[in-house]
Amino acid sequence: MSDTDLPSAALNRRGFLGAAAAAGLLGTLSTPAQAARSTAAADPVTIESGQVTGVQGGLKGVTVYKGVPYAASTAGANRWRPPQPAPSWDGVRAADSFGPACPQPVTGIPGDQVPELSEDCLNLDIWTAASGSADSRPVLVWLYGGAQALWSGQEIYNGSLLAAKGVVVVTPNHRVGPLGGLAHPGLTAESAYGGSGNWGILDVVAALEWVRRNIGAFGGDPDRVTLAGWGQGASVVGILLASRRARGLYHRALLSSGVRYTRDPALARSPGRYRSLADAEADGTALAARLGADGLAGLRALDADDLVARATADTSADFGHVLDGYVLPDTYTAVLAARAETDVPVLTGVCKDARGALPDLKPTLAAFTAFADSEFGPLGLTDTFLDLYPADSDTTAAQQFSAYARDEERVSAFLWAGQFEDTAGNSGPVHTYFWTRVPPGHDDTNPAVGTAATGAFEGSDVYYLLGFLYNTDRPWTSQDYDIADTTASYVARFAATGDPNGTSLTTWPALATDTPQTMELGARFGTLPVADTDAKLAFLTTYLESQTEAF
Repeated sequence: MSDTDLPSAALNRRGFLGAAAAAGLLGTLSTPAQAARSTAAADPVTIESGQVTGVQGGLKGVTVYKGVPYAASTAGANRWRPPQPAPSWDGVRAADSFGPACPQPVTGIPGDQVPELSEDCLNLDIWTAASGSADSRPVLVWLYGGAQALWSGQEIYNGSLLAAKGVVVVTPNHRVGPLGGLAHPGLTAESAYGGSGNWGILDVVAALEWVRRNIGAFGGDPDRVTLAGWGQGASVVGILLASRRARGLYHRALLSSGVRYTRDPALARSPGRYRSLADAEADGTALAARLGADGLAGLRALDADDLVARATADTSADFGHVLDGYVLPDTYTAVLAARAETDVPVLTGVCKDARGALPDLKPTLAAFTAFADSEFGPLGLTDTFLDLYPADSDTTAAQQFSAYARDEERVSAFLWAGQFEDTAGNSGPVHTYFWTRVPPGHDDTNPAVGTAATGAFEGSDVYYLLGFLYNTDRPWTSQDYDIADTTASYVARFAATGDPNGTSLTTWPALATDTPQTMELGARFGTLPVADTDAKLAFLTTYLESQTEAF
């Protein structure tokens, strides 16, 4: 399939599926709520655990291998341990249905879309259009969002379009919530490295190690792996840029809605914030007491679903990332200062309405003025802010807050990119973007977004980066399909070469710290200043650089 072969008719999902099937574009497509078995689409592939067969993916010529184990069950004695090797099997395993998701809350997810939940959840899906192991195609490992508490690799993601563009796409599951982040003195004592917590990140490392050993069998190149994700998934990518645990296992990094300048105060409110090992162990000890568990044996004897439900409802519990000295050797700021982060090409961006469309403040002039006083008054910058973002009514106050939030998002990401490029060694370029396309309608298949998200909300870019529009219920238009085709082409080029630019694509300049611009993607494709005016850029840079390190 070429870069321009996506359907152009203005169709909703069901209309597109019908038209595409008639045109022969689609193979057998599984929706997130379906795990029906399909006819095997290829000869068996041999991996370290045995042989697997896949099924036809969403687009013609694409095969998907679903629910392939990359590690053993995390139940019983393996609960809160680093991932253990996957068991082998005899014969040929039919990888024709998605594997279980890791235990997590299901509140708010429609009943017909609740995935199977099990502690035997360390499985992944592979989407490929390669004809065999000799193809040596670039690989993209995609990590889901979900604020460390929920989601799975198969929730809504479909790698067919990128696979059709020459990329092997891998979507692994990893532990989340209390099963993915609990630290405890007993767990630290029994570990080989003197730490605990960060279990979900260790799962991702194990998945990358599995890819290194096995992806060649699916036509992937283990020396061209892009580690990618959005939201919390992007946070994990950032952590592994700072960690030594995944060095050499990936060669490019893509972070959607996952980076901010390390002095940005918003980081202090992020679910991805760091905790010291001592604080995390104290949290774990207190939680165990509230759960009535006696030691590690008692914790491991708890029913997984009950544990997740009770721990998630416990507002005192914290399962954020842990500075354990092993997975996380230090804060990201300290790693940057030591010039110790992984030096790979980076592509990263933010969405236009991640903070602007649904601001925390009420859209009133009084609230806007109060925000200016509290945020910028200590720096003596209140008047400067109000001069740059003037408001004289509730309506203009809401508009100006959104304008400020959008500028601040771009400037924060730009400053982070400069930090990374200045300290990583610069063996590869950094490319940044600002997503501006507003997806039409709403999506009942996307529980992490829900129906209330409006504008170009955080995560709205993911539909287009991966190009899985047909796998959702939004009323996509021909323009959306064209935008997805172009955006996914940039991603495919980045995965292949470390540079998103390619023939027929609008030029995407690499970061230059003396040229404050980013790439607009979505509503249009072209460069955009990182703030609306030079004065706003100077103001926001002064504001952010005056803050204490938060990350």
